[in-house]
Amino acid sequence: MRFLAVIKPRLHIFSIISIIASLLIILPLLQIVFGLFTPASDAWIHIRTHLLRGYLFNTMILIIAVAILSTSIGLFTAFVVTRFEFKGRQLLSWTLILPLAIPSYIAAYIYVDMMSYTGTFSRFFRAIFNAEHGINIMNMPGAILLFSLTLYPYVYMFSKSALEKQSASYEENARLLGAYKFRIFWRVILPLLRPALVAGTLLVVLETLNDYGVVEYLNIRVFSFAIFDAWFRLGDTAAAIRLSGVLMLVVFVIIFIERVLRGKKRYYMHVKNRPIKRVSLRGFRRVVYPGVLLLILSFGFLFPVLQLLYYARLTFFDVMNMAFVYLVINSVSIALMATLIIVFLAVMLANFGRKHDHILKRGLLKITNLGYAIPGAVIAIAVMLFFIDIDHRLYPIYRFFNPETRRLILTSSLLMLLFAYVLRFMAIGFNAIEAAYDKIGMKFTEASYSLKQTKLKTLLKVDVPLIQGGLVTAFIIVFIDVIKELPLTLILRPTNYDTLASSVYRYAREEMIQESAVPSLVIIVIASILIYWLTHRKKKVVSKDVRTN
Repeated sequence: MRFLAVIKPRLHIFSIISIIASLLIILPLLQIVFGLFTPASDAWIHIRTHLLRGYLFNTMILIIAVAILSTSIGLFTAFVVTRFEFKGRQLLSWTLILPLAIPSYIAAYIYVDMMSYTGTFSRFFRAIFNAEHGINIMNMPGAILLFSLTLYPYVYMFSKSALEKQSASYEENARLLGAYKFRIFWRVILPLLRPALVAGTLLVVLETLNDYGVVEYLNIRVFSFAIFDAWFRLGDTAAAIRLSGVLMLVVFVIIFIERVLRGKKRYYMHVKNRPIKRVSLRGFRRVVYPGVLLLILSFGFLFPVLQLLYYARLTFFDVMNMAFVYLVINSVSIALMATLIIVFLAVMLANFGRKHDHILKRGLLKITNLGYAIPGAVIAIAVMLFFIDIDHRLYPIYRFFNPETRRLILTSSLLMLLFAYVLRFMAIGFNAIEAAYDKIGMKFTEASYSLKQTKLKTLLKVDVPLIQGGLVTAFIIVFIDVIKELPLTLILRPTNYDTLASSVYRYAREEMIQESAVPSLVIIVIASILIYWLTHRKKKVVSKDVRTN
């Protein structure tokens, strides 16, 4: 009775839903851990002896090179946009985010086609430079370039936000102490940008590890390629699980190294009392800097989109039919359902972690939001094994209601794919909503509680209107990520259930690049519209706050 008296006040709608959701998210990941202790198969012994070292080497080369190049592009573009004034700056400041709307696998399919012997770029270079051969990007350098061009916006967005918040006093004090421009950048600006750079670069690395479409199409033997190969070609679950375990270890080592390098450092920035005044570009920089930004945007977004538009014009009436309409409905509906579930659970989890900062609660929330750090191929295997186990346990119940029922009911349903989306993208929704809660604090919520309002009523009447911006941000970001997701969709989608992403992949595998243009453009248009809405909505909110103050 004493235990019940202690635990009862802590049980409420937020804690109950959060604990259940956390357990459901954690249990599939344990499938990978338990699978590591199963007997080794012949395929795994062969992979470990002859292939594992190559997979590890290629993976490390890929993520290190992509991290360096995308960070360099993202930092340069953010610095130019925030520190200099030039014609077209405002337009470039948000269009530089648009490459994020193009999934890396779509960029790979289009660029390989454009660089082939009969492709647009190859024909152009032959006409200008009299080159005899096409440009081969179906290799590691090509993969590095493609990932960097489509993923640098992560670094750009974080760096741009941090640079805009810096006060002019930092640089002015450095100049008074006799520091030159390069030294100010290296010793003042860059250290203050470290948290933003690390956050953006870590997202780039995780997205690179998650990819399957690019590495499979370019035949780059990295871990995601190896997991799919072991699962589909070899049909060896044990080998796929062990490869997943090694890849999870790689991810945790990367995160651990970042924490060790950071050490006990803490980064604080005074509230911006005076913004840094942008300097007008003069001389050759007036042409070079905007030209480089436009070149980055062109290769990251404009050229692929223009090529897709040309192909769409050729194949529109061949592709546009009722089957394609169902593809769009499938993609939008599954993304909408997953996003609504994620946002709802993220609100529950954020409320669960707000008031009492207990070590067990923090640990539970960290594990629950671990999904984004785990590549999609690993999550797909974990979720499939988890649902197969549930189906086997529920089979007697299935037989009771229908003696002729199949053994696997849940495993062949959309529920498994939805569950995997929730597991993978929960961290994105949670972080956006938690940030919104951090801005408003607890005073309004506690005032409602003091007036004897229930937790649910307080959430609906007080919290939701105050965190509306965070809810919109979480919804848009999660929706974009779900509609672009390929590895989870390929493995876990039900039979004869296609989405825009899986349709693009199928066309590319059959070398029907022109036919893949229409579904690719639909994905890009949806993501671009949402990115535009998100970026311009934030600008309106900021300008409104400035006018209010």
